[in-house]
Amino acid sequence: MSPTSVIANLEQLRLLPEDDRIAMLRDRAEDQWLERVSNRCSARDLADLQIGFANAEGGLIIVGIHDGKVEGVGDDRRRLNAWQQSSVDYSEPPVRRQVDLIPCVNARGEDDEIAVIEVEASDQVHMNRKGETYLRIGDENRRLGVMQAQELRFDKGQSVYDGTIAAGARMADLEDKLLARYLRSVRAGDRANTVLASRGLIARKGSGYVPTVAGMLVLGTEPQRLFPEAHLRLLRYQGSSRETGARSNVIRDRRVEGPLSVQIDTARRNLRRWLGQAIRLERGGRFQQSTLIPQFAWLEAIVNALVHRSYTMGGDHVRIELFDDRMEVESPGRLPGLVRVDNIRETRFARNPRVARALSDLGYGRELGEGVNRMFEEMERAGLPDPIYTQGQASVRVTFLVDTLSGRVLSDMPPGSEHFVEFLSRVGRVTTIQAGDLLGVSRPTALTHLHRLRSRGLIEHVGTSPNDPRGYWRLRRGTPEEAGA
Repeated sequence: MSPTSVIANLEQLRLLPEDDRIAMLRDRAEDQWLERVSNRCSARDLADLQIGFANAEGGLIIVGIHDGKVEGVGDDRRRLNAWQQSSVDYSEPPVRRQVDLIPCVNARGEDDEIAVIEVEASDQVHMNRKGETYLRIGDENRRLGVMQAQELRFDKGQSVYDGTIAAGARMADLEDKLLARYLRSVRAGDRANTVLASRGLIARKGSGYVPTVAGMLVLGTEPQRLFPEAHLRLLRYQGSSRETGARSNVIRDRRVEGPLSVQIDTARRNLRRWLGQAIRLERGGRFQQSTLIPQFAWLEAIVNALVHRSYTMGGDHVRIELFDDRMEVESPGRLPGLVRVDNIRETRFARNPRVARALSDLGYGRELGEGVNRMFEEMERAGLPDPIYTQGQASVRVTFLVDTLSGRVLSDMPPGSEHFVEFLSRVGRVTTIQAGDLLGVSRPTALTHLHRLRSRGLIEHVGTSPNDPRGYWRLRRGTPEEAGA
């Protein structure tokens, strides 16, 4: 693994050979955890950047490299002091960070230095002296509105959890092979505890170290001993509905435990077998065999469910349910921070930033929100409807529709009809009133849409008469048109 993809703090940077440091800092792509700024950056602007990183997941700010050019910071002590003091002078409360000067040769061939600022992820919300709040989202530093800043304060109370010490955990509870793999991925060398502590996976207790919640979830041998609900369940149903009792239609049911990476890998192996297969033109221009739902899409949904779920909620776990016509991935907890159903493609916030970072180090998950965007792109390339996100009172569900009939219904409806089609597919029926609520339209308008779908043979009405109060609409399966689709 290239060092440009894993260096995330000063401790790791110092482990690199001196000649490699500047090249890494110059060439690595800017992302959620890295920003480069010119030596002309003011202390006020630098403070705003530090605020954004601290309010998100922390990271590195490089001063003196800009547009691929090593400018250096020169020998202006007043400017260096202003940068050093920027956190205290321009942010409330002061952002916790370290500053180091790295020797370099600047673009003019002169001996110089660049400033590397490591910002810690904070358990508080920081703002500047104007009362403005910033948040690092992907490779941007975004200024938040008043309500967004308030939402961030609410969610910061939850994001503390994965960095707290896991009660009853010991260093011996970390799985040896997985721990060794992780330390190799972050190039820890002989400073294992220092690097693990900087990532929030272990914390000091007395004269030694103990695992944090994140450490146990990602690297623990048996995290379910301390967190019984930190598992996922794989369910395969026969048909398109959930039946109970004597009519139960569950044909496969597997509970998956262990550290999160093991859960992800086990889910991947099982779903490759359970999902139908398709021959699809891949990005490289070759036809290859793939799962009916593109693997990237459903695997990213599973990773996100495990990374962003609420681990403080008892009594629930991540569920992956596979039906003949769809797949659903549901996780406990509402969407974190500023993320909403309508902005999920472009907004990033980690409820469990230490878990997110550690799994990213191990090669799971995507930076910059690319994963969610690519989920939509892969479904579109496969000719399938967009993933459908639904937020309930205490959980988030993403649904992948693979039923050609549901896809045809969606293509025949106005934009914004995804939740109507998802409900119809999942529940199996919908009343006219429910259709109006799901579509956000009046009853007469909902009827217009429903009658058009019926005229095209896609749905049918079930009831003793058109005005039967107990009547409902359902997908019309088994039609000649569907059979030839």
